[in-house]
Amino acid sequence: MTQVEFRVGVADPLAYVCGLLRVAAGKGARLVVRVDPALVDTLDARLWTFSQLDFLPHCRAGDPLEAQTPIVLTDEADMSRFGERDCLVNLAAAPAGGWQALPRVIEVVGAAPAEKQAGRQRFRAYRSVGCEPATMEVDV
Repeated sequence: MTQVEFRVGVADPLAYVCGLLRVAAGKGARLVVRVDPALVDTLDARLWTFSQLDFLPHCRAGDPLEAQTPIVLTDEADMSRFGERDCLVNLAAAPAGGWQALPRVIEVVGAAPAEKQAGRQRFRAYRSVGCEPATMEVDV
């Protein structure tokens, strides 16, 4: 059974995800990060500049180094092909398909009204298939 948790009220979702990825990758986790197509370039750039002390190895889905890279960025709708990853971190507004292939899903929900509304829709989508997500309020 996939563990799903929502991190809600995030003031800067991209900065929050960069920190989350740093911690998870530092522990050896292999992650897939799903973002809306308009944000792929922005997140990619943030991961390069997030910290002067850390390098967050990442690539985009389909890159020849995807299998060896701990963090993969994608805007794909179906996550079932990423089943070998430890966790899906979802920043996209729409629910992901195939999320059940992964052991863990972290949904990051921004503080803006449109982001909250999209997060509520994703929460309902999980509940509609019998999943009861955990929720954590984030003050960052």
